[in-house]
Amino acid sequence: MSVPYYDPNEDPQDPGAPSAPEDPQPPRSFPDDTTLHWPDPAPRSAARPEETGTEYYPDHPASQPSYSGFDGSLEPEEVPRPPGGTAAAGNDRIRIALWGAPRSGKTSYLAAMPIAAMQQQRQGRPNWVISGMNPESNEFLTSGVTQLASDRVFPEATVGVRSLSWSFQGEETANASFRKRRDVGFVLEVQDVAGEVYGRDVEHALRPRVLDQLARSQGLIYLFDPLLDGEQSTNSFDFLYSMLNELNTRVRNAGRLHRNRLPHHVSVCVTKFDDPKVFRPAVEAGWVTQDSVGSRLPRVPAEQAARYFQWLCDEFRGSNARLVRDGLLNFFHPQRISYYVSSAIGFRLNPQHIFDYRNYLNVETVDHVPRIRTSPVPINVLEPLTELESRIRTAARRRRPW
Repeated sequence: MSVPYYDPNEDPQDPGAPSAPEDPQPPRSFPDDTTLHWPDPAPRSAARPEETGTEYYPDHPASQPSYSGFDGSLEPEEVPRPPGGTAAAGNDRIRIALWGAPRSGKTSYLAAMPIAAMQQQRQGRPNWVISGMNPESNEFLTSGVTQLASDRVFPEATVGVRSLSWSFQGEETANASFRKRRDVGFVLEVQDVAGEVYGRDVEHALRPRVLDQLARSQGLIYLFDPLLDGEQSTNSFDFLYSMLNELNTRVRNAGRLHRNRLPHHVSVCVTKFDDPKVFRPAVEAGWVTQDSVGSRLPRVPAEQAARYFQWLCDEFRGSNARLVRDGLLNFFHPQRISYYVSSAIGFRLNPQHIFDYRNYLNVETVDHVPRIRTSPVPINVLEPLTELESRIRTAARRRRPW
């Protein structure tokens, strides 16, 4: 005889009530002659289930135990917790979209981020620890670091849309308001999207999904590749304006414009600073300084990055690049845009780990495959994100009534 049906939302059956009819179902069978042993049902009682412990009823699917991947010897896994150890509300997370033309280095940029985080202390900067909030995000971190640092190859470009969720634990740089560094933790939700989705093809199947992600994002990291911008198939403006126009329409119709412009905070990264076709003209034009300590790395000073981007658009690249610059300033508030001169792999360093202007190219071609010559030392990869998060958080505090 089958065990009586029990609905946990109803009171237990009266002992004097008629028993349930015989189970009309035939004995259960499973593929591949698998034998499952159901737990012996506890004795029926008039007491409520919470007073007698958990009971299993084979004929009630909602109360059957799951045997798929079940191992009673494993410790239960807890819900992933964000930095700080407490559950985070949706508005405690930041959503960042990564934007750029095809082959502008979006996937390499993300893969270089944990490498940059591990090198922060070496360069005397605040420490950051990055880890995934789910298995897929952890796999991306591990795979990306392995490919760049160990295999010395570039990750394959993203196909479609990839959603990543990372935990950041670090320190906020001291400033005028806070004389000491403060511990900071946040969860980043970033979208890695194939560059083709941003093109002029408004019928692209992924376009509505990407537009929705852009509209919900608080910040954007825009990668401007000064080399690929000169090629017709990867012209930056062709992968900017069409999507910007649709994004503005969507945000406007939702009533979310900020003083008649898009509300996003933006980090513009001018990429491939390590490439001689970009680096040498910047040196000759007087934009580059060099550290006097450590690895003596060259860089464009942070306070000059915006003017350097202007110079690239006006004199190095040309009319389409100027339209990229003008489009960004037209749709977003200029006060919410910051500029960075970046490289995902950095320069080749000599055996003493020092920059040498005679031999700094960090990419070579082996069997028709680009390979990284020495361990990457990313330049301005982490800063566009952590400073973007800080700006978003500061703006949110200013909107509070207290």
